[in-house]
Amino acid sequence: MRSPSWSRRLLVKFLLLVGATFLALIVPGVWLLLGFTLQVDEASLTARIGNLAGRTADALNRHQAYEVPTLARDLMSPLAADRSFLCAEIRTADAVVAALPQAQGCPDSLAGSEIRLPVDATGGWVLRVVFSDAELKNARELEFTLAISAIVLAFMAAMLAGAVGFRFLVGRPLNLLLAAIRESAETGVRRVVVWNSRDELGLVTAAYNVLVDHEVKRERDLTAANERLTRSEADLSALNRDLEARVLDRTRDLERAKLRAELANTSKTQFLRSMSHELRTPLNAIIGFADLMRTGILGPMEHPRYLEFTHDIHDSGRHLLKIIDDLLDIARIEVGQETLREEAVDLDALVSDCHRTVGPMAIERGLSLHIDATAPGLVLRIDRTKIKQVLLNLLSNAIKNTPRGGRVSSAVERSPTDGAGSTGDVELRVTDTGRGMTAEQIPMALTAFTRLDDDPMLPQKGTGLGLPLSRMMVELHGGALTLESEIGRGTQVTVRLPQARVVELALSGPKVVVSAL
Repeated sequence: MRSPSWSRRLLVKFLLLVGATFLALIVPGVWLLLGFTLQVDEASLTARIGNLAGRTADALNRHQAYEVPTLARDLMSPLAADRSFLCAEIRTADAVVAALPQAQGCPDSLAGSEIRLPVDATGGWVLRVVFSDAELKNARELEFTLAISAIVLAFMAAMLAGAVGFRFLVGRPLNLLLAAIRESAETGVRRVVVWNSRDELGLVTAAYNVLVDHEVKRERDLTAANERLTRSEADLSALNRDLEARVLDRTRDLERAKLRAELANTSKTQFLRSMSHELRTPLNAIIGFADLMRTGILGPMEHPRYLEFTHDIHDSGRHLLKIIDDLLDIARIEVGQETLREEAVDLDALVSDCHRTVGPMAIERGLSLHIDATAPGLVLRIDRTKIKQVLLNLLSNAIKNTPRGGRVSSAVERSPTDGAGSTGDVELRVTDTGRGMTAEQIPMALTAFTRLDDDPMLPQKGTGLGLPLSRMMVELHGGALTLESEIGRGTQVTVRLPQARVVELALSGPKVVVSAL
């Protein structure tokens, strides 16, 4: 931080302002005073010479000395006593009668001021007095010299007083304040300025000291905060490193667990497929032999209880075969080997076929079976076998979980169209008035090998494969299966198939209602 040049310093500006103000006030005043003094001196000189000339003219008139030159000169001699007197003469209009000094008189070339006074009553005789203002000029020069000297001395005294006063009253506290600011800027060390006064500079210094105290406190707080932040960053870095190490270890554990789970799932799927294939062959033989004995093709049964046993063997075998088929379907879907054999299917006809299949089961349990809504002429490109299996599973579950006197129904509808006028998805709903499920049981019902039918009063227990397998088959078609249920109010399962599978939609058609009660 450089010091300003001498022309830009505050002291120089202050002295220039004081000097200009001083000269602007003093010089005109002194000039007016000298002019007034000169006028007073000139008036005093004229009055003095005029009084002498008047008395002389009166004496000349009283003694009529204008006719006697010698007497006239004697009467004019008092005029010569004045230091400003140059000459005097008594004259008429044509000639000079008497003059003082006698030899010189008052020539026209003589420089000075003159006074003319009449001597007699007629004005024919005139007293002419010539006097000099050299005295006034000398006095004027002396007064001017004294005035200039006084102005110069007063100006120098004012400048000196201004400089001394400025230095002690303004310059010193400013220099102290500037030195403190420079030291703070160069070294970063804050220090207060020792200056005790009650004027404006004292207030400025006190304000600066308060600012320094606040800055020192703020820097101290910032230093402490920075130290805490540094420690926190170090702790955070250590924690981050520890967390990264833990995450890495956890990731490795998860990868190993995932690998083990995938291997276990693959092994499970392979085991299910192998065991299912191994079980299907003897199971088909058991069902076949039971069917031969049940129908009596090779001869009648000797004991009637044996016939009942063959019916039980046949039904149990078919039930076990269905479980094995479901296991095989799940295994194929999980490994991605299941494909769709798509064909154009009339959805209303498929629903009616499924209702006819489960109708006897509903009649046996004392339930009413209905089709609430249809979509006549709606044809979808789907895998008939898999969608039929889905509908049969849903209807069978609804019938099994609905008490006697209850109601099971299905409905086929289109979702609302959008603003552009395009058709929506196809929704197939199966609704029952059974015992229902809690919100926590719904995800379990859609999970394979999870059974919720733990009620001992139920005549038939499930395997926990129907809903999960149905969901997988619907998802193979690009759709979704959702389940809504409430304890004591029944369950509704919705199968949504995308609109891309719609082939055609007739404008009208009959509504099908099937009652099994």
